[in-house]
Amino acid sequence: MKIRKILNEFVIPKCTGKGFIVRRGEILRIIDHIGPQVADVVFLNAHNYKEQFSARWSVFLNSMEGIGGFKKITKLYSKRPWENVMLTVIEDKVGVHVFGGHCTKRYYELLNRSGHRSCSDNFEDALKEFGIRLEDLDSSGVFNVFMNETIDEDGTIRIVPPLAKKGDFIDLLAEMDVLVDFSNCPDDVDPCNGYECKDMKVQILK
Repeated sequence: MKIRKILNEFVIPKCTGKGFIVRRGEILRIIDHIGPQVADVVFLNAHNYKEQFSARWSVFLNSMEGIGGFKKITKLYSKRPWENVMLTVIEDKVGVHVFGGHCTKRYYELLNRSGHRSCSDNFEDALKEFGIRLEDLDSSGVFNVFMNETIDEDGTIRIVPPLAKKGDFIDLLAEMDVLVDFSNCPDDVDPCNGYECKDMKVQILK
């Protein structure tokens, strides 16, 4: 593994969110430094918040290019009409992720856990300092890092335990200045995080 200079490093406590900037040419490393834990991440153009990562469209375009698919992608495209490559995955120790959703108020209501903290709460809290509201985000533009799910023959989606282990990480090269809206997923009621939420580590590398 190539040794890279650490420009910044911080731990995001379990069940919380954080907003931060990654500059073009820098590498965002997301690390499961304690054990299996999912990060739900939204990416915005740091100079134009309307341009945001499109999860499902990225899956489709990566499939066309032969560089990704339902579980893993290489290029993270912004939504239409921009369709720019925002980040490129350059190393991925797990290679199994989910694209396009996050836990919400309604999700926990359906699980009879009304009032449970959600990724929507984390996203909103993380972006307050940037003057961005939850309603400004594309709700389908989420990269569910390390999340794992299966689809039954009838189309039913089932959340299953992540395959990530302690120390696993993913590296994303920023192709533009990006604002990262990071949610350390607070889901402890299904296998998403192995029924136990954990801290995650983030590094910004040169």
